[in-house]
Amino acid sequence: MSGAPEARPGPVVAGMAAELVLPGRIPAAAVVIRTPYGIAGCLPEARSFAAAGLACLVQDVRGRHLSPGTFAIGRDETADGHATLDWAVAQPWCDGTVFLYGVAYEAYAAWCAAGHPAVGGIISRQPWPPIAAPALDDELWWRTELARPGLFEEIMAGRPEPDVAGWPVDIGPWPPAPGGHREAIARVTRAAREVTAPSLHLGSWLCRSAETTVRQAALAPGTDVVMGGWASALTHRLHETCALDVPVEPHPFELALDWLAGRRQGRCLLLGSGRWTDADPLPPRRTGQAAPAVESGPVRLRHDPARPYPSAPHSADLAPLADRPDVVRLSVPDPPPWHGTPLVTAEVSTDVPAELVATLVHERPGGVATRLADGTAPVRPGVTGCEIRLTVGAVELPPGHRLHLELTAGRPPRHRAPGVPAEITLSGLALHLPRPRGGAFPEAGAGAAL
Repeated sequence: MSGAPEARPGPVVAGMAAELVLPGRIPAAAVVIRTPYGIAGCLPEARSFAAAGLACLVQDVRGRHLSPGTFAIGRDETADGHATLDWAVAQPWCDGTVFLYGVAYEAYAAWCAAGHPAVGGIISRQPWPPIAAPALDDELWWRTELARPGLFEEIMAGRPEPDVAGWPVDIGPWPPAPGGHREAIARVTRAAREVTAPSLHLGSWLCRSAETTVRQAALAPGTDVVMGGWASALTHRLHETCALDVPVEPHPFELALDWLAGRRQGRCLLLGSGRWTDADPLPPRRTGQAAPAVESGPVRLRHDPARPYPSAPHSADLAPLADRPDVVRLSVPDPPPWHGTPLVTAEVSTDVPAELVATLVHERPGGVATRLADGTAPVRPGVTGCEIRLTVGAVELPPGHRLHLELTAGRPPRHRAPGVPAEITLSGLALHLPRPRGGAFPEAGAGAAL
């Protein structure tokens, strides 16, 4: 068989709708994508796989789009995935080897099926589920988008602070109990540890999936890892609010094709400078900086429920919010590079329960300020110790650029704020930045030049 990739519409695979795109020559190795987002959105990639000589089967998971049944997040992907692979390897167009590919929930579905004996490799891109509880607006967007694309933006346009109880998509109690996706996380963790096939992990420091990407890559044997700054629907609802210097970088799908062709991958983008490095994308287990990057004596934070400190889209300019009275803001002199998970520690005295939000803000010489990392921790009335783990990243700020630590009592709608006035005193406040191996990032060699 020869010629252009051939689409075979409409097979029913393991009781679910699917689309098959064949290469010019068969039998061939196959790529399987199982998606809750709709087959149509994956067809451009399916055709690219076929043009590269691979058969590609795209399937709507149970209860989504054209597939019958009930979609239960995280529940059915192992059994359904294995049934789909059993069917695929029995077809005359498949040579018996299957690669699993997916973005976000698709990556989760791929890991669930990774133990099948036909699997020759897994490509996991910005995977689900998050290790930590997601921000409220992220979770509402994700579940609303599954119901109807664009609905979240319509609702938010007339609703400045989400009310979970009245939201049209049920997300259950909020804030979520610790480990709300515990079973799904455990399932993927077990798969990553036990898989024998090689895997490629494509992650973005700007996405809430970064920690999941790093963790899965550290667990799985024979991994290749690329951590960049790719846009995603969750982190880059950019529109006209984007104030980021979005780096020039290869498309992650091109890296996936290169990996399938046998070209090893391993690169790391440094936020701030926007340069690529040969440094191992996985953060070091041991950090090289014991002393805090910045620390402060007692500072006081006052929260007014009538005018709470607002959140902003991930890529928006935060400079207009810098002079508000309800934010504690510490500047970091000569900010060092870091690689890993920043940590904020303090002793907290408060009269009401609150969600303490810490944000690392990158201010460029022109004054534009954007978020690099953030994290939250609940505080309760009284005096308690507090640790806030921020989102993981690799950061190198050029000379003349500034770094600020900001703390607030919530940031609605992203993080809920107290409904009553609050006064929070922070003593012994310190920011700890994990240093790269050797204290600095290496220059990019030929392998990392993009």
